[in-house]
Amino acid sequence: MTTVARRDPADKAKIDAIEQKLLANPGIAKLIDDLGTSTTDANDLVRGMLQASITRGLNAEMDAHLGYESGDRNGKAAAGTDNYRNGSYPKTVDSNYGPVTVDVPRDRAGTFLPTMVP
Repeated sequence: MTTVARRDPADKAKIDAIEQKLLANPGIAKLIDDLGTSTTDANDLVRGMLQASITRGLNAEMDAHLGYESGDRNGKAAAGTDNYRNGSYPKTVDSNYGPVTVDVPRDRAGTFLPTMVP
């Protein structure tokens, strides 16, 4: 039996806003057009965009976890922590469009637990 989560009515508005922002950026719109014409399958295009989105989200989660952005030495000093980024490991996420491999960042202390990809 499959359980379907209820959708928040605000989700459609959020998705529409994201779509408008993506298409308003000429560079991103061109990239989407180029990917659409170069892939043999529409699922490849969606998987590529999904992979990029998840990876970006995971890096943002790591930034929030550590309290500073990647490469920000002043932020690292201000955060007053000795925990720092320590590479990443690949993880395959199953999606409706097929498997997507993402790089999950890790921290030196081993305390980072991503919520996007448990």
